[in-house]
Amino acid sequence: MVLPVDAALKAIPLSSQRFPFFGPLVAAIAGILLVSELKPVWWVSVVPLIILPLVLVDPLRKRGGVCWALTFLIFALLHFWSWSDAPGRKLAEVFESPGSVEGTHAEGSHAVADPQGREFVVRGVITGEPKRASSGRTSFPMRVEEIQELSDGFLVTAPVTVLVDWEGEPPAYGDRVSFQAHPERFPPPPNPGSMDYRRWLERHGIYTEFRIDPSIPGRILEHGVGNPLFAWALGARHWIEAILSTDLPKDSPELSAIKGITLGVTENAPDGFTDDFRFTGTMHLFAVSGLHVGMLAVIVWFVLKLIRVPRLWGVAMTIPILFFYVVVTGMKMGSIRSATMASILLCGFVLFRRSPLLNTLAASAFLQLAWDTNSLFSAGWQFSYSVVLAILIIAAPIEHWLCHLWAPDPFIPPIMITPVERFAFSTWKHVAGLVAVSASAWVGSLIPTVAYFHLISLSAFGANLLAVPLAFLVLSLGALSLMSGCFSLWIAGAFNNANWLVTKLLLVIVQGSAMIPGGHWFVGSPHASYPEMTILDLRRDSCAVIRSHGEFALINAGGKRSTTGTILPFLESSGVNSLKDVLITKADAADVGGLPTLARELKIGRIGIPRDSGRSFVAKSVLSTAKGVQQLYPGMSWPILTDVTAEILSSPSLASKAVLPTRLSLGELRVLLLPRLSPEVMTDVLALPQKAIRSDILVVPLGGSAIVSMLEVIRRIAPRVIISPVDRLDRNGFPSREWNSVLSGEGIYFLRQDEEGAITIKADPKNPMIHSFLQSGHAVSLSKKQATPF
Repeated sequence: MVLPVDAALKAIPLSSQRFPFFGPLVAAIAGILLVSELKPVWWVSVVPLIILPLVLVDPLRKRGGVCWALTFLIFALLHFWSWSDAPGRKLAEVFESPGSVEGTHAEGSHAVADPQGREFVVRGVITGEPKRASSGRTSFPMRVEEIQELSDGFLVTAPVTVLVDWEGEPPAYGDRVSFQAHPERFPPPPNPGSMDYRRWLERHGIYTEFRIDPSIPGRILEHGVGNPLFAWALGARHWIEAILSTDLPKDSPELSAIKGITLGVTENAPDGFTDDFRFTGTMHLFAVSGLHVGMLAVIVWFVLKLIRVPRLWGVAMTIPILFFYVVVTGMKMGSIRSATMASILLCGFVLFRRSPLLNTLAASAFLQLAWDTNSLFSAGWQFSYSVVLAILIIAAPIEHWLCHLWAPDPFIPPIMITPVERFAFSTWKHVAGLVAVSASAWVGSLIPTVAYFHLISLSAFGANLLAVPLAFLVLSLGALSLMSGCFSLWIAGAFNNANWLVTKLLLVIVQGSAMIPGGHWFVGSPHASYPEMTILDLRRDSCAVIRSHGEFALINAGGKRSTTGTILPFLESSGVNSLKDVLITKADAADVGGLPTLARELKIGRIGIPRDSGRSFVAKSVLSTAKGVQQLYPGMSWPILTDVTAEILSSPSLASKAVLPTRLSLGELRVLLLPRLSPEVMTDVLALPQKAIRSDILVVPLGGSAIVSMLEVIRRIAPRVIISPVDRLDRNGFPSREWNSVLSGEGIYFLRQDEEGAITIKADPKNPMIHSFLQSGHAVSLSKKQATPF
């Protein structure tokens, strides 16, 4: 009996199969990680010491040790050139350097002293689709052709990629543009849990941003200079989006889901649209991956076989179509992986040489890393390969075990099995296969999900069982809509309406799964036995997170935008699933606006608010609909968490402005929270007993404060550390530099949040500390009478 090739491969145990690409892949990953983690000076001397034993040991030579060593070295060099020694990084260092740099010019070299703060004229070609923000500004990546310093000639002509914040006539992909702007380095995230946009752009080869002055808008010099294939793919994507939108309501969640599943486009989705998919582990439906590429390959192959195209020509036509779809959908990591694997399998199909899928997966990963070594650090790359690897290893044993739970007795002749029983066994076999794939995909995505989203979703298992078949149906109806839209928009609209109904059912299933109690948990670092307070850097908004004995509370809820972009990511990364208490110290949009968003995502216990709701319309609207609201009065003591209590100070001036000046007791530490102090408020604070206001840490914005009068209040409070929030959008929001010397003379340590970022206060009874997020090595000890930095 001769088994088919696939069946023969399945019959061979994994331990007995050969995977020749796995060794080089491991060596390539090791080389990339070494260069990424170690400084360039180190790895040059370390690499030969690692390679030499591998080359000399005879057993390793026979098993491919020389090949692995060469692969290790080659990928280490590739990653060094593309990361540590990247031209874009060198250009950014030139702009940051206060010293002189050498520039190139057709007539010779020029020394450009101190390029910081200077204006440059830049010319280049747009290499990506411009993105238009709600503010009207446009941003896009651009390949630089030349950068000219206004006074000293050309600085650089290297073809590096930069990000441009554009002002002027909206450009398109492939336009050659020219503008005058200042170069800027992307700032690191000021708060923990926030996306490191700087690091993400650097992994894509972008290190510098040029912001154009609105008074001197940029100019479009020429159209259609970019890659024609990519321009055609962008035009095809826009055409596909128009066809899929036919006869459907604009900006609806259903249309966003259809575009996301079909094309992976979620940029214009409504706020919070993807949260339910993230909580239920179905976010992969919007990542164009094996499901999408595999279906397209089946459709193309079926059509080509229908018109009797020979096998060789069919493969030669299918592979370019797959990669064109990859380009149309934005070249996502999952789609590149799927197209690469499909291409390898199709080539093997033509040559009658089918390799094991695990070896094909390793070959695909190896080729992607050879094209771009920074792919290793992409979340999409890690998710894609970990999930597929888990499916290839775990799915078959799970399916085999499930099939044996309900299978016909092997001693019963097949002729005695009734058609109904045969149908039931066949149905169960397909269900077992679907369950096995869903379970193995959940296992494969578990580690990346915890690492990137700090989330464990138990509802993902059941949600995927229902959502994946519906997503396949959405993709099929989308393909039918596109094919019919080529000759009739009316027929395309009919398919779109059917797709709307299927997508509506999909959204109901996902949203229902997200509402299951205990369906998902956020996980964070282990909890300390003492209180910790993190004051987030939110510019104009205000929020502080307190953690004590595994419970969490908030001091203010920030604004709506800062809640979505900063507060929620920090809470999720900290493992917050519920908030015991929320204390609102000021009835203002900047302190209350994010409360509805928090209430939708987390369970909130009590909400303490000022007795006066103030004049803010946003604050009045939010507090009038909030649940668990409790009014707080001056002089009141309000227990928040274990070892944490809030004491409301008596200040008639602030009470009339819907503000609660609060002193927090974090174990043995006292933290006083005050707003920006006006003369009448200073009078109120000075009138209070010193015992009521004396604190170890004072949190107060010093921007715009008079030093002499404010210093009197500070001496009355006698803090050891002052933390000053900074409003970067207010001209008077920056503290004067004189405060550094003034407070240093008083023996008080001064922390500005525009320099320190988020600040964490650890009320450890043995060694209380203050840590800065931006200055990772910066800590202040409060164990002595005077704060001590080290």
